Amino acid sequence: MIGGALSGALLLALSPFITGFSDLTPDAEKYLGGMLIICSYYLIGKSINSMTIGGIFPAGGDSKFGLLCDIVTLWCVTIPLGYLCAFVFKFPILSVYFVLNLDEIIKLPAVYRHYKKYGWLKNITN
Repeated sequence: MIGGALSGALLLALSPFITGFSDLTPDAEKYLGGMLIICSYYLIGKSINSMTIGGIFPAGGDSKFGLLCDIVTLWCVTIPLGYLCAFVFKFPILSVYFVLNLDEIIKLPAVYRHYKKYGWLKNITN
């Protein structure tokens, strides 16, 4: 979590350099700045979930939970909600991008609960 927060803070600190590095229209520069801010919060959830779903759970013998978690949050929540926000409700671009990046944050409670129950810990030596 600390690594994700530090990465997010570094991204925020470097945002002016990133947006100034390329030749963008004022609108594109505004969108890029907003997307970098959104990515900075996303890094916190991503760092926790990557470590637990991609490292701890499979090392303990439970790789199915990560697959199920990714399928449900991505295909049953984030993409349908992003579609609705973009094409039905006609939300602004940055709002749709925010919704599409919620998958890591949505997974956090389920990942934490699964971790604390130790159901992922299986005997893989047999």
